[in-house]
Amino acid sequence: MIFETLYESAERGELWLRDGAMCRWHLRRDGQLTIHEILVLPDRRRQGLGVAILRDLMRVDGATCIVARCPSDLQAREWYRAHGFTTVDQQRQPNGRTITTWKLVL
Repeated sequence: MIFETLYESAERGELWLRDGAMCRWHLRRDGQLTIHEILVLPDRRRQGLGVAILRDLMRVDGATCIVARCPSDLQAREWYRAHGFTTVDQQRQPNGRTITTWKLVL
């Protein structure tokens, strides 16, 4: 259940919450920080919350790279590209949607 998942992430210190934004992530032992969910409410976009999240994630002790998966048809793909992420994989889903895996080496 999502509540348990959010609670466990919060207990590990892997949940970023601010007014109008959230990010749930996980740092693996090999240094890969994986973004599981990231959300900035539409009326809070263009206020730098996404950049604030990214800056905080870049400072996580032990992180060597940040990886995120995002549907290719979302505007977020341009945000990832503009902030230095590169495409490392694309997979077509059974529903026809393409998911892009993005990576930022720290």
